[in-house]
Amino acid sequence: MTVVKICGVRTVEAAVTAAENGADVIGMIFAPSPRLIDISTAQEIAKAVVPAHTKRDAAATTDELNKECNMSAPEYFKACSDKLLSYGRPLLCGVFQNQDLDHILSVVRQVPLDLVQLHGTEPVQMARQIPVPVIKVFHVGADFTVDTAGLFDTGYHSVILLDTKVPAAGAQQGGHGVQFDWTVARSLSDRNVPFLMAGGLSPDNVDEAVKVARPWGVDVSSGVETDRAKDPAKIQAFINNAKAA
Repeated sequence: MTVVKICGVRTVEAAVTAAENGADVIGMIFAPSPRLIDISTAQEIAKAVVPAHTKRDAAATTDELNKECNMSAPEYFKACSDKLLSYGRPLLCGVFQNQDLDHILSVVRQVPLDLVQLHGTEPVQMARQIPVPVIKVFHVGADFTVDTAGLFDTGYHSVILLDTKVPAAGAQQGGHGVQFDWTVARSLSDRNVPFLMAGGLSPDNVDEAVKVARPWGVDVSSGVETDRAKDPAKIQAFINNAKAA
């Protein structure tokens, strides 16, 4: 069944709606963005979604996987994704973009977070300095191939995320509702490498996206909004359609 990440969540109500309808990951943005969330609201979301939210053994498990240098990319990313699903509850992910490591670590501790998403041009090696599993974005533009440097590097990020590169957006990438060619993503699944896919997804097209690209999971933000606010009906429809595909 397809993993679903609802991103850009800014209210307890939206987070609870996502969790109650089966979202696997709830994303909160801590980078400059119209969807920027403050620490106190993120903490309220953590309490509402995971009442007994405490640090788990994710970091230790990631460290163990990092030592498995003999793993192939499909084996490594499959082991990482299996571990994340083993929690049996929605995971809280903080999204950052080209920000200081100290800031990221501070937010991880304060909320607390289960995952960190690096959505900028951070080097893949940065993931080793973060004590929770990392989702690393790779922006799909006209010149992108799945052999992009760092995509298949094991021992750093735990999850690959493909999202559309939007040149007109400048430094602020993500959340623009722009699609990329899903057959590019399919070339990853054809190599048996699990990955997340974002970019212009909505309740209306996620079924087709999953059938074409065969991702491990899908990631949505603007596609479940009405007037720039999370729409409960769209959240529910997106999750249902993604998991039924």
